[in-house]
Amino acid sequence: MIGITRCEKNFELYVKWLNHFDVEFVILDYNDKSAFSRFNDINGLILSGGVDIYPELYNDWETKEDAGRYNTFRDGFEYKLLQEAVANNKPVLGICRGCQMINVYFKGSLIYDIPSIRKVNHDKIAKDIMRWHNVNVYNDTLLHSIVRTNDGKVTSSHHQSVDRLGEGLIVSAKSPDGIIEGIEYLNKDDRAFLLGIQWHPERFDDFESPYSKSILLSFVDSCR
Repeated sequence: MIGITRCEKNFELYVKWLNHFDVEFVILDYNDKSAFSRFNDINGLILSGGVDIYPELYNDWETKEDAGRYNTFRDGFEYKLLQEAVANNKPVLGICRGCQMINVYFKGSLIYDIPSIRKVNHDKIAKDIMRWHNVNVYNDTLLHSIVRTNDGKVTSSHHQSVDRLGEGLIVSAKSPDGIIEGIEYLNKDDRAFLLGIQWHPERFDDFESPYSKSILLSFVDSCR
């Protein structure tokens, strides 16, 4: 049984993805006061995508323009879940915001706004139209052992990403324009599966892509 955190919108896409591969899961809802009681029943944790993480968690600051756009209750909920997962050596898969949360938890930072700071666009093209771009996967990484290729095409729907890497982590993938797309443990000895990916595997047109199917099934296998 895996636990997946509920996001603010498009959560049904995660449900469809998990159901497609007959994955047994329980929803960990930040609005549910009993959600933490389910932690002992899960074998692994998926951190879903969603709204930006409150910047003070990574030593940035909230701007007047962005006031009220954050979900600090969810931030605290997921931070505590991740803390418990790491402490109990349970597998973790972070998707988009979830990848960023992993980096923040390990004392890394985020690019606050990719278009204004890095002058490239990684957001979706329109409300229901995904952006797609290539990623380069590094050899000798967990991610490479999963997808078994050095490059592929992935979905993109974000305006923030990993900046300063968290302690004990390495980069496992980047986009051709230099945005970090994958992170994982540097030292994997006696440590559970931990992978953060910046793309959305649940939004692939073809779930059979190794950048969707292989990642999910490798994570699920590590939870057994």
